[in-house]
Amino acid sequence: MALWVGLMRGDWPGAGAVAALQTMAAANDPDLHDALIEGIEHPDREVRICAALLLAEMFHDVRALPGLHDGLLDRDRHVQRAAANAVWEIGDADTPALIRALHFERGSVRDAIAEALALVGWFPDDPEADITFRLATRDWQAIVALGEEAVPGLIAALSDPDGNVRRGAAWALGQIGDARAVPFLIDTLADTAGDMFGIGERVCDGAAEALLRLGTPQALEAVEGWRASQ
Repeated sequence: MALWVGLMRGDWPGAGAVAALQTMAAANDPDLHDALIEGIEHPDREVRICAALLLAEMFHDVRALPGLHDGLLDRDRHVQRAAANAVWEIGDADTPALIRALHFERGSVRDAIAEALALVGWFPDDPEADITFRLATRDWQAIVALGEEAVPGLIAALSDPDGNVRRGAAWALGQIGDARAVPFLIDTLADTAGDMFGIGERVCDGAAEALLRLGTPQALEAVEGWRASQ
């Protein structure tokens, strides 16, 4: 318990925290799992990588993935190899949990998980999981190639906190051309994200282009009204 408390308080910086985690792992300490969860949030990169490797090896816990992403980018090839093997083990051991993490995590955590998987070339076998993975990696061309089966996931992505994801989802829906997306794209015409300082296309602009491409009477009428209000 003393080692874990010291880690949580930050009493074990750098190499000391790594040694503390390794000691707990060797002793099969009952508090090891909680300590590793704390470790992947440690300010020291080496500690995060160590905690992630142990968390993946001993518990196959998807929360290790952001730390494994750090490991994949490490200059030490042995660390890179260990991190890559750990990513594969997690993906094979608990694919549903991995996909749930991709679906529910946001921002930099989701990006780190997706990039870690992409770096080792891991892809899910299940079509639904594949869509979630492609959304997380923002592989819009691949999503469009999936066709109408990707539409529900793309519609859900129109509510993503990341404006770039919402804009990409609008574009992909326009390319697929499924009319189910029309009412959701109409709602997205109110999304002005991306307008700050005039940098980049707004989400609403992408939605309007998608609606024009879909070309239904409802879509065209909505775009006409939206343009008039600009």
